[in-house]
Amino acid sequence: MNRTLSASPSLAEAALSHLRSDNPILVRGAVAAASRVLFFDNDRLFSSAARSKAENALLAASEHVVRVGDGQTIINFISALGGIQNERSHRILWEFARQHVAYGQALIAITWHKNVNDLPRLAAILDAPVTGDPLSPELSSLPYALRNAYGAAALPILEDVLKKSGYVWVRTNCARELILENRPSGFAFVADAIEQDRRYKREMIALVLERFPELRGADEAAVLAFLKQRAI
Repeated sequence: MNRTLSASPSLAEAALSHLRSDNPILVRGAVAAASRVLFFDNDRLFSSAARSKAENALLAASEHVVRVGDGQTIINFISALGGIQNERSHRILWEFARQHVAYGQALIAITWHKNVNDLPRLAAILDAPVTGDPLSPELSSLPYALRNAYGAAALPILEDVLKKSGYVWVRTNCARELILENRPSGFAFVADAIEQDRRYKREMIALVLERFPELRGADEAAVLAFLKQRAI
């Protein structure tokens, strides 16, 4: 599809009409076309008017795309909204999150807007009591998204979530991001994983060995001593 759209911007613009199609395949193609116009126009084929048209078409079609599109189309659509930096797309993304529509992806896309006012809401979501499977990976990518979007402002939140979250993979990924920032709390988490022989111990040790090449070849006792020193 991209080759055809590159050859004819008019085809890309015409494809936008299919955002309201009842055919899931056409809807997916229309979402791809709109994304091509907005985010992948390396050759500058599309005018500012064409980009504005694609943006408005995506925003206007949000309810229909969610109703008709398959799971991957909805994820692609939400990712496109994350790239549209305005209040309308922001509201739609939060509404998707409220309705648990592609929940994890919606929350990640919200972080792409880098609005610091979202941090308390995102923190509350990560801190919320477990209502399902504590091993669910649904929110596991959010710690990375928070650090990537908000930098140092996210670190206290990650430390709080590390203590409180009931979701195992949320906590391990908070520890991962904190270790990358050399925060003692991250090292303490991995030290505990080793001492208590937790299910994620091996994964955490592998992270530390990757982050600190000087430890490669060290035994578990040496890694634990290193972690405890850093956890102070």
